[in-house]
Amino acid sequence: MLSSKTVELTEQVKQFFREKLARLQKFPSLGVRNVEVVVDRVKRKGRNTSDATVEVITEVKGRRFAFKEIGANLYQAFFRVYSKVEEKFRREDGERKRR
Repeated sequence: MLSSKTVELTEQVKQFFREKLARLQKFPSLGVRNVEVVVDRVKRKGRNTSDATVEVITEVKGRRFAFKEIGANLYQAFFRVYSKVEEKFRREDGERKRR
């Protein structure tokens, strides 16, 4: 699910997010469910520009994870948060395989 508070998401951006998030299915043992992406624009104190924030909320085997990142633009923020999500899933998958 994609949602935005202050940014209008084009179909192109939505499709980009969907394609990237579909890659998380490479961790089938984790049972990734309910991936939610929330996009927002925030004004930084002392700056004339605004930054993008992207938050990814997901559920893995009954445990809920939330990741949030800020970037100069929407794509930068998304790639930062996606890296965090992927890193966490790799660790979770590794721990699961060791058991």
